[in-house]
Amino acid sequence: MSSLVGVAAILAGVLAIYAQTSVSMVDAWRESTTYSHGFLILPIFLWLVWERRSTLARLPMQPWWPGLLAISAIGSIWLTSRLAFAAEPSQIALVALVPAVVATLLGRAWVCALAFPFAFLFFAVPFGDSLIPPMIDWTADFVVAALRLCGVPVHRDGNDFSIPSGDWSVVDACSGIRYVFACLTVSSLYAWTMYRGIRRRLVFICAALATVVVANWLRAFAIVMLAHFSDNKLALGIDHFIYGSVFFVAVIAVLFSLGALWREPAVVISDPAPPTDAASPSRATSLDGRASMRGLAASFAAAAVLVLWPLLLAGTERGSQQASAPTGEIAPRLGWRLVDEPVTAWKPQLRDPLSETTRTFEKNARRVTVYVAMFDRPTPEAKLASSANRLVEPADPRWKQVRRGSAEASTGGGVVSVRTGTLVGQGQRVIVWHWYWVDGTMTTSPARVAFLQILARIRGHSERSAWVIAATLQEDPASSHAPALETFFSDMLESVDASLKPGDPPEGTGKSG
Repeated sequence: MSSLVGVAAILAGVLAIYAQTSVSMVDAWRESTTYSHGFLILPIFLWLVWERRSTLARLPMQPWWPGLLAISAIGSIWLTSRLAFAAEPSQIALVALVPAVVATLLGRAWVCALAFPFAFLFFAVPFGDSLIPPMIDWTADFVVAALRLCGVPVHRDGNDFSIPSGDWSVVDACSGIRYVFACLTVSSLYAWTMYRGIRRRLVFICAALATVVVANWLRAFAIVMLAHFSDNKLALGIDHFIYGSVFFVAVIAVLFSLGALWREPAVVISDPAPPTDAASPSRATSLDGRASMRGLAASFAAAAVLVLWPLLLAGTERGSQQASAPTGEIAPRLGWRLVDEPVTAWKPQLRDPLSETTRTFEKNARRVTVYVAMFDRPTPEAKLASSANRLVEPADPRWKQVRRGSAEASTGGGVVSVRTGTLVGQGQRVIVWHWYWVDGTMTTSPARVAFLQILARIRGHSERSAWVIAATLQEDPASSHAPALETFFSDMLESVDASLKPGDPPEGTGKSG
């Protein structure tokens, strides 16, 4: 019982010291059904520790001083992630601090004995949003191929497709990501309980994940076919989700039933006889006193290192410079001129930008609309590189993003990369190029955005940043080539960049050619 209390006290202490990160994890569990399994992780973790109480009772409690270096290294990762408001790395660092503190206060043998419970604790981290787009694509590929194999005529446009009985769209909920995370959690727990060998455990987990992914494809295909043959009377609305949930439970039940056939026989290991202590009572008392002093010293040292990183974070927040300068005007140049009518009524979906500016330019009967969203210092509610900032919301009934990719664009200074997207809605097909701007640097990488924002804060520079989007109508429906954007990028990137920097625009950009 004392071992459970000790580990639980360390867990509670780490979560309390890093309360903001802890709360952000709970918020993710509450707000998304994909991560709602997180509420079960801590109780299961404590149960796993309790199951090993007899083993832990035989382990000595000896502080391991190199563990302070591990706490410092993980704390620095947490600080770096918090400076960039990168939620997932900071949450992973928070969970990693728990075994590091246990090793420091109780000894490395405790971490070895609790290796699986500590590994299982990482399932509490809400990660994996980046897996959703490829999983959507895989689901759409399978459903369309299966429909064609069954002789159903299909017209596909990105992840939207039409069949004679109606139109369908593969969205986030169809990706199967929540099934994958739920399966990964329960299959890991099942494999650890049922099997002894690491190879057998890994084979079962990988087989379960592969089965769930394929089962999700079959689920999506079955829903489309059920609606098709019932004249859209079944598998729509709430039935869509009920059938999916029932199907997932059935698949897991079959997996576990088959996995039980592969179960290894239990091995009974008798507990060794407790060691005899031949030391005199006075010597035993002296040893206990020294151990208590070492444990107390380790506790104070670990607490000091743990508290250091939140204090450093508070110091950087007070000392950094806020971005307050407004966005400048984009000066037309090289034949481009400002016009009033935008290319499209579409606008990106953003969370709490500092400001939003839209300008439309025309040259040789081709129009390009530039959308600039400025952001201040990153916060949990508003930051530049966030999954909450999207070109199109998945549930938007007016617009759909049917393609995404990247392109190389020529400028006066060379070739740079931009992200691309094709949007369909309101009778239009719109091609967009978009990129991030941080402290004078262009990038398409969220990781580099985080690095540049941390660097700007350390240098004391302005923390203004922007998401820049250039949009034009697609000229050829069969091609994603965008001559208007290529010309605009080559001619006007200098003006766009100058409008984002405080100060006067560069010489020569104030006139239309």
